[in-house]
Amino acid sequence: MCYMSKNRKKLLAVLLSFALLLPLSAQEKPDTVYTFRFMPDRDMFYVPYNGNDAELARLEKCIGNHKTDILDGQFPLYVDGYCNSFGSEAENLALAKIRSNRVKSELITRRKLTEECFITRNHSGSGDYVTVRLVIPAGKGETEDARLAAGRAEQEKLSAEQAERQRIERQEQERITREKEPSLLAAEQARAGSLAAARRVTETPVTEPVVVKPAGSWYAGIQGGMPFGASAMSSFGAERTTPGWSAGVYGGYRFNPVLSLELQAEWGRLAMNLRDCCPDYWMGSDGCRYEAAVAGMDGWHMSALQSRTFVQRYAAQLNVNLLGFFPATRDSRWSLELSPHIAAIGTESDFRLTDGKADVLQRGARWHLGAGGHVQASHTFPAGLQLGIYTGMTYLTGKPMDGTPKHLHKANYIWETGLRLGWSFGAKGKEDGR
Repeated sequence: MCYMSKNRKKLLAVLLSFALLLPLSAQEKPDTVYTFRFMPDRDMFYVPYNGNDAELARLEKCIGNHKTDILDGQFPLYVDGYCNSFGSEAENLALAKIRSNRVKSELITRRKLTEECFITRNHSGSGDYVTVRLVIPAGKGETEDARLAAGRAEQEKLSAEQAERQRIERQEQERITREKEPSLLAAEQARAGSLAAARRVTETPVTEPVVVKPAGSWYAGIQGGMPFGASAMSSFGAERTTPGWSAGVYGGYRFNPVLSLELQAEWGRLAMNLRDCCPDYWMGSDGCRYEAAVAGMDGWHMSALQSRTFVQRYAAQLNVNLLGFFPATRDSRWSLELSPHIAAIGTESDFRLTDGKADVLQRGARWHLGAGGHVQASHTFPAGLQLGIYTGMTYLTGKPMDGTPKHLHKANYIWETGLRLGWSFGAKGKEDGR
């Protein structure tokens, strides 16, 4: 009997311990609703702000316990974003969407989840926060009704807290307004405005104003360069290289950021000497070339002569801005243009001794059809001023431009490099801060 009594006592003790542990085991269910708070008017997810770090740690632990089922799609994560910072529903929904994405990005980065793990909804009103609910199917945790009830209760709690905070802030502001003198209140408002302006300046990146080129505008300018000629004689002669000079005016119309058309008038002078590959012919006073000196005729060895050619050029030029084809550079201040042109070119040459002491022979004017192209880069300043650099070739038809008779050399071209200074007028481009 004593033995049986002892066994009953042990059995009762075990049953009592089991009964006491049952409530504790029921309390060990994982939390399923997690709330992350945001500052009003802001979309950044500050983890240390207002207890977000502790809430994020709880959520990460819960995700770690169910990660396999979450990635398999069995336990979806419901993300609900809320915002009541603005007066319109569209603005609130837009900011709530950004906040939801911030929270999801944090979880994707930290726990290696994917976008498919989330079901997202966004709401206007209620507060400035995002909730995440881990939905566990019935039979593996709390029922769906219980989870929804818990979520609604949490949202109602947050809404009540938000309303209470707003009520307290309004009362405090009314009290301060009543107590302050009008002058002090004005000073306080001015100080608040200065701080807000300083924050805007700090947060807004300062960039150079960009001139958006108009759809159509007139422009005009001057240009000057250093030309080199090559014909029977050449600026790159046997003894030395002799650059020339040129100066001109231009005017045109820009149709769009890609195309413009302009007219040019230019005047200049070339200096050309005997090529190093040519024999030293004898130039008679009749303008003909001979193998040797002709008895009874004045003449000079060509190595002792230099052709000085006056050039006048009247051209039409099409400019194609390569940067205008790309959206990122279409409205840039810079332009990079390929510029084919066609021109009427007049040349008039005379010969002088290379020592520069005397002119010995003059040749009449010759007209040529010229064609070629330039490559030019330019920059537009805010006032419409344009500064550019160009280089290019123009090929001439007809007789040699240096005034000599036709020779074995078929070259007849001008290579010129120079600067352009222009100004846009008419329709003006607007300035835009990028």
